[in-house]
Amino acid sequence: MKSRKLFLMVILAAAVLTCAIAQPRMGRGDRTEAQLKRIIEKVGLSTEQSIKVKEVILKAREEARAEFDKNDGDRESMREIMKKRTEKTDAEILKLLTKEQKPKYEEYKKERQKEMEERMRERQ
Repeated sequence: MKSRKLFLMVILAAAVLTCAIAQPRMGRGDRTEAQLKRIIEKVGLSTEQSIKVKEVILKAREEARAEFDKNDGDRESMREIMKKRTEKTDAEILKLLTKEQKPKYEEYKKERQKEMEERMRERQ
């Protein structure tokens, strides 16, 4: 009987570990690269633009992390701060784009907003 319980506990532990390993979380660097890749694909950035956009994204993430730490992780107080930061980041990225790329970036932003709204609905 004891060996059966032990066997079941080992199987359960293996199943939990398998699930945890199968779904790794993205780190901050991975998110930056994923975001940059999507912008490159959607907007058609040149190599030079890609480098500059990555710098803008990294700077924004660093500032956001500092604000989050300063506000003790209070997500509610961060909402307005993050909204302003996003607007500032978008404005900086738009300055780097050509006239032809700007509408594509606006479309990318709409897609990003829609995806975020869907994730928020799923959490509720």
